[in-house]
Amino acid sequence: MEIHYDRSTGKPTSPDEGDDLLQCRMTILGLDSGAIERDYGEAFEKIKRRCSSCSDRVPCAVDLKRYPKNLMWEAYCPNSGALNALVALTEAIH
Repeated sequence: MEIHYDRSTGKPTSPDEGDDLLQCRMTILGLDSGAIERDYGEAFEKIKRRCSSCSDRVPCAVDLKRYPKNLMWEAYCPNSGALNALVALTEAIH
């Protein structure tokens, strides 16, 4: 995923940017967004809404580009608890 930093408003530069950041983070965490959406639709919708309205989009994009495996994102991401819970859940199932 290529991330562009055209504007640093903390808001998506396009409607899909929030989904791109979330998709990238989920991929790094080993989560299949399609499976999560299918199996945990309501939770996934909440995660998507929080991501798209997050004020830390620029640090998130920078971290995803420069330091994708660094756990610093957990300190500012409003979805860190939910995403880590989904990782634990999917690991327990498989």
